[in-house]
This record gives sequence, structure tokens and C-alpha cells, in this order.
Amino acid sequence: MKQGPVFLALLFLTSFYSGCLSFDNDESMTVRLATTTSMRDSGLLDLLIDDFQKTSPYTVEYVAVGTGAALVLGENKDVDALIVHAPEQELEFVENGFGDDSSAIAWNRFVLLAPTGYNSSIFDAFESIYEDESCFISRGDFSGTHHKEQSIWRSLNQTNDVPMVEDADGYHPEGDWYYSIGQGMGAAINMADEKSCSTLSDRGTALNFAQQTSLQRTDFSDEILFNPYSFIFVSDMERQGAEAFLNFLLNDGQQRIEDYTIND
Repeated sequence: MKQGPVFLALLFLTSFYSGCLSFDNDESMTVRLATTTSMRDSGLLDLLIDDFQKTSPYTVEYVAVGTGAALVLGENKDVDALIVHAPEQELEFVENGFGDDSSAIAWNRFVLLAPTGYNSSIFDAFESIYEDESCFISRGDFSGTHHKEQSIWRSLNQTNDVPMVEDADGYHPEGDWYYSIGQGMGAAINMADEKSCSTLSDRGTALNFAQQTSLQRTDFSDEILFNPYSFIFVSDMERQGAEAFLNFLLNDGQQRIEDYTIND
């Protein structure tokens, strides 16, 4: 089988969770991380943590949620650091004093998973889905992926006057063919496969699920689908361990990110 890259290294550089998290290890030697479900579901995060812990006295414990929920955990100071992928929301988080020193660590792209492939742009594909009322699964969890999906719908509204609504599920088309599930990437892919629907996914998770579903992946060249991942320190939280982990991600971890592939 052909090998497919999951993330590219930056060598030149669910529902909202509320309440307290419980981490088991000695807090002084534990990095408490909130990360995206796509980092977990791609399979890469566990490998990076394992590599880091082989040579570090620190232990990394994480909760995987959507970017929106991860930012809330940071605002509540339930974690020491974040790995997220929604640049506008990240900037607001830092500007509001909740986080420090955002650092890009990797990137991939968003792709469309659907019962059939598309040969046009992501905007044409979304417009076809709307016009045909083809079943679409939205994460609906205000994750980075959900924010990206909303930005595509918003662009269609602005350029082609495609009607949209804005409600508790975000900005989206209206119709019983559109499902907002409030869950992570893996759950969205599984539901799309079960119902023969389309869904927007990060490429890493799409590759990791490729052998488990019958959905076809379309890779578009549209600039809007660029998907950077950033590491952010949560203000006023334990910093030394988080700095050690970031240092690993920006150095030895870059080769692991660059080399990580999944059978395609």
C-alpha cells in the first residue's frame, strides 16, 4: 500500500468540556495537555509523547477535545498547555491574556470524505452538496475543523448567495440532510460512513480511518484548507514541563512528525 504523510513538520520555524480534570501523576512532573481529537485520532500524538517520555523526567497526560473545548479548558486553567488548530480563536485566546507564546509545530490540510470523489474546488463541492441536499455530517463542536467548515459555508453565502442560518450549531445550511453531531473527528467519520454522507476532516485522521470506511477522500488545492497546529502555554500555569515538551516537538519531534505515515 502507498504510504501517505499525515502531518508536515515546520522545520523552518465533542461537546464543550466543563469542570475540573483529574490527572493521576505527581503534578510537578506532569504536563497537563488539552489537544484536538484530530491529533489523537491520527495516531501521531501518542507516538510523540512516547518518544518524549523516553528521555524526559516529565510525563504528559492529555484530554482530546475540539479546539473550542480545549480553549475553554485553558481559560479555566485546567491544563498547562494546548495543541489546537483554529488560528483566529487562538489569537483571541492569547490577546485576552489566557495564553502565552503560540508556536506552530506542524501542519496538514483539510480534506473531504464522501461516498464519491469530487474534481472541483472545495467550494464547488460544498455547493453541490447543498444543491443536491446530500447528507452531510458536521462535527458541530466548534473545533478547528468545525470552524473551517463554517468558513467554507460562509464564503458560499457571500460569493454565491447560498442561504445559511446561524444558531446554536454554528453557521450552516438548513435542512434535514445536514447533521450536527457535537462529537469528535473519528465519530464524524464513522457516522458519515454508516449513513453514506460527506464530512470535512483533517487529512491525518482521514488517512488513519481509510481502511475502516468506504468513503472516498478528495484532496483539494484551495488555500483555505491549510491546517496549522499550534502549541500554546496557558498563562500562570506550570511552565517548565510544558517548555520541555515544546522544545522536543520543535527539535527531535520534527523528524517524527515528518516521518509519520499511514497506509493509504
